[in-house]
Amino acid sequence: MLFAASLMTAGMLVPAPLLAHARLLRSEPAAGASLAESPRSLRLVFSERPVAELTRIWLTRANGDRFLLGVPQRDSADQRALDFALATPLAGGNWRVDWSTASRDGHVIKGSFNFTVEQSAPQAAAAEQPDSSPVGAVTEETPLPPALSGAFGAFATRWLAFLSLFAVIGVVAFRFGVLRRVGADEDADPFLHIASTNAASLGIAAAIALLVSALLRLFRESGDMPDVPLATMLLSTLWGWTWLAQCFASLAAAAAFRAIHKTTGRSRHNAWKVALAAALVLSITPALAGHAVSGDWSLIAVPADVIHVLAGSAWLGTLAVIVIVGISAALKTPEERRPGERVASLINVFSPLALVCGGTVLATGTVTSLINVSPLGALWTTPYGVTLIVKLLFVALLFGAGAWNWKRLKPRLTGDNALVPLRSMASLELVIAGVVLGITAVLVALELP
Repeated sequence: MLFAASLMTAGMLVPAPLLAHARLLRSEPAAGASLAESPRSLRLVFSERPVAELTRIWLTRANGDRFLLGVPQRDSADQRALDFALATPLAGGNWRVDWSTASRDGHVIKGSFNFTVEQSAPQAAAAEQPDSSPVGAVTEETPLPPALSGAFGAFATRWLAFLSLFAVIGVVAFRFGVLRRVGADEDADPFLHIASTNAASLGIAAAIALLVSALLRLFRESGDMPDVPLATMLLSTLWGWTWLAQCFASLAAAAAFRAIHKTTGRSRHNAWKVALAAALVLSITPALAGHAVSGDWSLIAVPADVIHVLAGSAWLGTLAVIVIVGISAALKTPEERRPGERVASLINVFSPLALVCGGTVLATGTVTSLINVSPLGALWTTPYGVTLIVKLLFVALLFGAGAWNWKRLKPRLTGDNALVPLRSMASLELVIAGVVLGITAVLVALELP
């Protein structure tokens, strides 16, 4: 129940209807327009760059005739606009446009609008569907059934993905950034061997959880786009390739962590290298499936997001591994050396790493915020900005808890009586970190200002 408070707090930050990304800015013809003759094409302009392969438009006449338009063309001068050519002139009367699309990070949105053609023209044949929308009605909606495609299901899936990703990277950072500096030979040092093996066990669970979150997300996204073939979704979009990379990297990480249990010596070391490579691949996936890749500053936002994830995971993920694995390994190691001394050796190595990573998180987070929140007034006037402020407040608490642990508890670590307060304070720090990740799961589902 360590992160139960995180899930409940972050999940209540933003009401469900706000959990949508891109929106339709305008259309040609405009909603409610009355045209003298049939348009030659339809044009949709969104607040973010949509994926043409995932965009569908249906035209429905008042008598129920309905047909699907072909693949849209992207405007080279405006990457947020899509044009649909009309091969056949539209007959006179009221027409409804039903559209669905997804931004480059996979968020699905749908909507509809109406326009009227005054002059009669030959009509394209189609299947039937009643037209019940009044002229001029415009709706934009993200379906919110009670299943996994609902707003809370989407949040929980992303929250699980962030927690799992931080844990996988944290396990690798713990082994290469902490244990390797405490001692070099895992086979000769029982403490290092126990800590490394138990960390790998945690890595297996985290990698499997990350794979499950990816499968749940695919189920949700494909359910929101029933008219798009799965092969198109996975193989023709950046979101799909990112999803495949996450799945394969999660499987590779789980296999590598499993191999660590069965091997020793060079083979064990090579398994850790495979886990390291998989963790690096996984660190890129949030940037390629979130706001970073969708905006106009993606060349800056994507590297900043990758560094942000790596630094945050190396800091908080490694701390989680120390609390869950490191302290218990020190208590279980059958040696004369006191457990407090073992834990002190871990913290002494971890503290400089945490300071560097914390500063990096602050710097990259500032860059990302400046890119995403424009103008500055959007920070307190938009759902994204307000949620970001809440996140920053919890980040400040996180830094405060870390500073307290470093200044008050670190000097006392050589004594075994300091292990209990250290574990308690570090657990509190991790709960706050869980809340921060939960708020992040909400942020990535909100429309940018």
